[in-house]
Amino acid sequence: MVRSRKSSVVLVLVALLSLALSGSGALAQNPGDSGLLFLRMGVGAREAAMGGAGVASSQGASAVFWNPANNVFADFQTDLVLQHYDYLGSFSHESAAVAHRVGNGVLGFIFTGLYAEEQQRYSNDGVAVPEGTFSPYDVAFGVSYARPIGEDFAVGANAKMVYEKIDVHSDSGFAFDLFVSHRTMIEGLTFAASATNLGGQMDLYDGPFDIPTAYRVGGAFTPPDLFSGRLTATCDVLFPNDTTEKAHAGAELRIIPELVLRGGSALNYDLKSWTAGAGFRLGRVGIDYAYEDSQIEGFDAGHKFSVNFTW
Repeated sequence: MVRSRKSSVVLVLVALLSLALSGSGALAQNPGDSGLLFLRMGVGAREAAMGGAGVASSQGASAVFWNPANNVFADFQTDLVLQHYDYLGSFSHESAAVAHRVGNGVLGFIFTGLYAEEQQRYSNDGVAVPEGTFSPYDVAFGVSYARPIGEDFAVGANAKMVYEKIDVHSDSGFAFDLFVSHRTMIEGLTFAASATNLGGQMDLYDGPFDIPTAYRVGGAFTPPDLFSGRLTATCDVLFPNDTTEKAHAGAELRIIPELVLRGGSALNYDLKSWTAGAGFRLGRVGIDYAYEDSQIEGFDAGHKFSVNFTW
């Protein structure tokens, strides 16, 4: 029975890898074809500081976004994360997530929202006379569940409702995510994959658009004999449906139990570049910060803060 289950998970992992590797060709669209891009904005300053890599390295409440299957192998009963992200100096990305162990599995809940500054409303007559203001926003609510299959494999799934409102126009829809995580025979090495934002189209006012489907594969390695197991390196490759492949890589070094330093880079982006950050933990409470450099003139660097509570 165990061998049959492991074979099934291997098939799932191979299927996700195959979809990811074919994603750039079979799924790629023109840049800008997808909407609701906030669904790709990560949760957790730890992962942001490591270049935005998290499919294999994330744990706790932030893993509800990145890969809830990782939580099957984590050591906690309940974990809560609250996040604020100052994005480009004009947007606020707010998130909250919780992961709770239920029997052999882990149940997760997540909320994310992207809010823009107040915008001027203009008519379509070309006069450019303001007719008031409006505040656009996007929100998503999700619930996930992950469970082990054998000793070294775990799978997870997430279902979420998404909603977007721009002035008087709005629409809602549903999306699904699939995840798999594998602890290899090499101590400290984990491979993982995800397929996120699988779903139909949405339509605000000028025609239907696809949501930002993406496939992600990655690995994380904590060498037990290097820095006494206090160093973790991680890397993700992202295959989105509306642009070219992206890569994310980073590392963290636990200086002392209470202090972690992090750095990384997001590759093949026009906007993103290098990242850095730190984490502080005292007992059950952790505070993390990430700085994301901006490569476009006129846009501010990103600052992400998150607070974790673990029981």
